[in-house]
Amino acid sequence: MSTVFVAMSGGFDSSFAARLLKEHGHKVVGFTFVLLPKGMADTDNPKACCSAASVNRARRIAHDLSIPHYVIDLRDEFERYVITRFIDEYRVGRTPNPCILCNTFIKFGAFRDKAAALGADQIATGHYASIDIAPDGPHLKKPADKTKDQSYFLYGIKRDWLASILFPLASRIKSETVEKMQQEHPHYAGVRESQDICFIPQGDYRAFLRQFVPLKKGEILSLEGRVLGHHEGVHLYTVGQRRGLRVPFSEPLYVLEIDTASNTVVVGPKEHLEKTSLVASGINLLADPHGIPLTGKVRYRQKEQPCSCSIQGDRMFVRFGVPVSSVTPGQSVVLYDGDTVMGGGTVDRAL
Repeated sequence: MSTVFVAMSGGFDSSFAARLLKEHGHKVVGFTFVLLPKGMADTDNPKACCSAASVNRARRIAHDLSIPHYVIDLRDEFERYVITRFIDEYRVGRTPNPCILCNTFIKFGAFRDKAAALGADQIATGHYASIDIAPDGPHLKKPADKTKDQSYFLYGIKRDWLASILFPLASRIKSETVEKMQQEHPHYAGVRESQDICFIPQGDYRAFLRQFVPLKKGEILSLEGRVLGHHEGVHLYTVGQRRGLRVPFSEPLYVLEIDTASNTVVVGPKEHLEKTSLVASGINLLADPHGIPLTGKVRYRQKEQPCSCSIQGDRMFVRFGVPVSSVTPGQSVVLYDGDTVMGGGTVDRAL
């Protein structure tokens, strides 16, 4: 059997993935990442996937499984590809998705490259997704447990890398995974899933950004250009945001547009968030999306909607059959053919 390097975060899913691979006869080696730059070590978040507590749990699980375990330093790569890009995107009024950045550049980028250099045949993670090896090559697909489908976050994987990646939880149900791990490994008593951005303490991204992006007061405008209030910095807002506007009005207002050139935030009623088309860049295709019925979405929790796409140079134009809400620059549009991920890109703007 092959030698598989498993990215072990110390969580239920990656630990169970390592266990399954060993049971299937693979030579399994566990790796846990050190990601937080030294200057952020004192802000370590115990609920984050790269915290010291997570590293210790991964080490204990590897010991229980009798597999080697190593800690790999990816701090430079994480700062360059995730943290810096996160800050730079907010600086220009866009809303990035750090989990997609991490998957693309760290878990299936830097880790994959280091694993190949160290002699791994394949890498594996605890993501809920699937890879199908078809006559025309490998395809990224949704998992059996659709309620935990994470394929949206994985569209950035290069297609020619798919054959060297394993998702052992593809056919598993999340609740069963958690139950087994809690029963068989006492280390997981009271462990909660990580839902915070690992490099942002307590999930307060505004406080985090204030360290890097200076505040600059500006106007909050209505759709008609009327001044409704003032903000402390456009980077503290995101399209679709409702809470925290502090603008008295007769009906709820939402952020519709962020303009860094004029340092203004445009707000309006919720119906103005509905858009039918967008343009995206940073395209990554895992299959040819032309000429077939597609569905797509611009947020992880959003329901997919019928759509079509065309590609012109390095831009992808997506048109939805019905309006979708909160088309946000910096977020990702991901396209599907049934359960197959066709690819996606980073939203530049709604059209």
